[in-house]
Amino acid sequence: MVGYLLRCLAVLIGVCLSLMPAHAAEKILRIATIAAPPTLGNPYGGVGPPSSFVWNALFDTLVTPGDNGDLEPSLALTWNAIEPTRWRFTLRPNVVFSNGEPFDSTAVAATLMWLRSDEGRRTNVGSEVSTIVDAKAIDPLTVDIITNRPDAILPKRLTAASIVAPRAWAELGAEGFAQMPSGTGPFVLKNWKENGSQIRLEANRKSWRAPLIDGIVFVVTSDAVTRTQTMLAGRLDILNVISPELAQQFEGTAYKTVISPTPQVYGLAFNTAKRPNSAVADVRVRQALNYAVDKVAITKIVMHDTMTPASQGSTPVTFGFNPALKPYPHDLAMARKLLADAGHGNGLKLTAEIVINGLPGDAGFLDLIQQNLREVGVDLEIRAIVFPDWLRKYNSGTFETDMFGLSWNGAPFYDVVRAASYHSCLKPNPFFCDPAIVPLFEASDVEFDVEKRRALLYDLSAKLRDLAPTIFLFEVTDISVVSPEVSGYQLKWRVPVYEKLDLTRK
Repeated sequence: MVGYLLRCLAVLIGVCLSLMPAHAAEKILRIATIAAPPTLGNPYGGVGPPSSFVWNALFDTLVTPGDNGDLEPSLALTWNAIEPTRWRFTLRPNVVFSNGEPFDSTAVAATLMWLRSDEGRRTNVGSEVSTIVDAKAIDPLTVDIITNRPDAILPKRLTAASIVAPRAWAELGAEGFAQMPSGTGPFVLKNWKENGSQIRLEANRKSWRAPLIDGIVFVVTSDAVTRTQTMLAGRLDILNVISPELAQQFEGTAYKTVISPTPQVYGLAFNTAKRPNSAVADVRVRQALNYAVDKVAITKIVMHDTMTPASQGSTPVTFGFNPALKPYPHDLAMARKLLADAGHGNGLKLTAEIVINGLPGDAGFLDLIQQNLREVGVDLEIRAIVFPDWLRKYNSGTFETDMFGLSWNGAPFYDVVRAASYHSCLKPNPFFCDPAIVPLFEASDVEFDVEKRRALLYDLSAKLRDLAPTIFLFEVTDISVVSPEVSGYQLKWRVPVYEKLDLTRK
């Protein structure tokens, strides 16, 4: 009898279990990226996309850029300059790293002091915080950062400095930590190479910005067409950094196209410091080329109205953007007059080196630029260059052409001086140098009053527009395609706000 009852109970339990809903499938978001971070989980090897797509899911900084170049709290809640060379930060309480280490002032100090070490100084992020000489833990949630000179934008510089778990960093070293990173972000690393070309992250439920989804798979492929086809086949949820031309393939589908502003302006920089005898050393020639190029046609025909003609070296999301400035108009008569005044009325030959791969609009706008310049008697020879060679020449100041492709990039701290400074004498091995504007940079660095500093940057932007160290072309936007199964998609600092993303598989 007992055995019979047990058998009945087992059958009843089986029936009840069969009627229960199946366990909900994991919410794993699939995001395309063109490359893995070159330094993997070491977040100091660069700034910005594509590496920041992964790093911003793993790490946090003390502050983050807001919508208009202002700052918003992150791991720090408040900050103020208590002395000209000392900033005090009050930290967010009850935050832990993914490996269980507590986040506190000693962690912040350890991170910043490593960035000021001999090894740290050589990193991209270390160069961004070069004014820091010391960081002192005052109490567990208060840290003072000391600079070698008054630095009004020290908090903005810190938007590049991810805070890492100090014990893990010390024990593993930079290379070991890169394989097993520990941060305070909404996700943790599971595997750098899953299925050969995928990076898999898992939810960090202990994060102060805990995620809604269970994980992320970054699908790595450098080919834009392959990424687009994979998205159209339903094997991706988010496609970042797509060209205007490829974005058109999603018109009429359920996918949503999102166009987001960036702090970046694309231009063709004039190489005058190392080529003083070049025609472009004359400001009249530089202005003439700005008048000759039809930026409206570029943004309408090639960019399909996804981008805007540039009026200066910054965009409206950058602090110090001057709204009173207008783009150089397309004025062929003015261009010819300026060229004639400069002694080039009978024609001119110029050269430019440009990294073609990865340019917005698949570089189709370069043909329009050459056509525009021919209309005013300028023959522009464009030489394709690969990025490693471009970077070497940029850092060493060894370009041998009259121009080269170069973005004005206000990231990571969304401030006019970030991009303007490397179009000035302040850049090591400068390609353009006008000593007359250096005092404006120096004044803006020590002006702690926000509105007075904004006025200085307005003036700086206006003077740079007139000096024309570049052909100002267009304000770069990021174009993303998002699956209808994704909700809460928004960008901040050019990457998704990961803790707001949710996913519903149909």
